[in-house]
Amino acid sequence: MQVAKIHDAVLEYEEEDVARLVQAEVDAGTDIKVILEEGLIKPLDVVGEQFSDGTLFVPEMLMAAEAVAAGLGIVRPLLVETGAKPAGTIVLGTVKGDLHDIGKNLVGMMLEG
Repeated sequence: MQVAKIHDAVLEYEEEDVARLVQAEVDAGTDIKVILEEGLIKPLDVVGEQFSDGTLFVPEMLMAAEAVAAGLGIVRPLLVETGAKPAGTIVLGTVKGDLHDIGKNLVGMMLEG
């Protein structure tokens, strides 16, 4: 099991590596919940802490979120197959005509993870 490599790839903002590693874990039969929690969610916790500390900034947060999104694209259909229940529903939006929706998109990607 190489879930730690997924974690590291997220923190290195390597979208292609995340997707490849997630697919390898799925193919190896690793529990989807483990891939999701250990490989994709935990590094977002690290990113959030670094952002709070001022050692990481919005562009890096976006790159990490995009790396996680690459992995989620692989596990999302599998979660549907397992019958996993969503934790809830969240509605996100911006003011009409607002071109600055980066924060909204970032929050959406992180919540999805």
